[in-house]
Amino acid sequence: MTFKRPNPPTTDQLPEEPRADAVIDRVMAGFVLLDDAVIELADADAISGIARLIAPRVGLAVDKVVRAVDAPSEDALMVICRAAGLNINGYSAILRMRRRICGASSAPAEALAAFHRTPLDTARRVVRMLRVRDVVEFPG
Repeated sequence: MTFKRPNPPTTDQLPEEPRADAVIDRVMAGFVLLDDAVIELADADAISGIARLIAPRVGLAVDKVVRAVDAPSEDALMVICRAAGLNINGYSAILRMRRRICGASSAPAEALAAFHRTPLDTARRVVRMLRVRDVVEFPG
């Protein structure tokens, strides 16, 4: 059984994540690699922490990254993670978290293969389009 939220969450609707602030501070100070931080936050189901870490790297609002995690399709999330410079281990951790929280829309192997096949420059171009248009949508 999968749980689907009727509306995308906002960062105000997510639980407090005190651990996330410490992890983000360590990344910003250069003590922890981005992927290691993402894996730690994903293992703690810290969606807004992950979004606060990734959003500035791709120039998107935190809420848009949170919505990508919760979206029915993993496509937007995949390009956001790729454009942010995550490696496959970091993205895999986010997929595991996503499946725990809101179910899966595709097989993990397919999502990881698509991530691996997507060139970094292509992902960055797509994210530029995400900045202009609100294409992380939810069925009404």
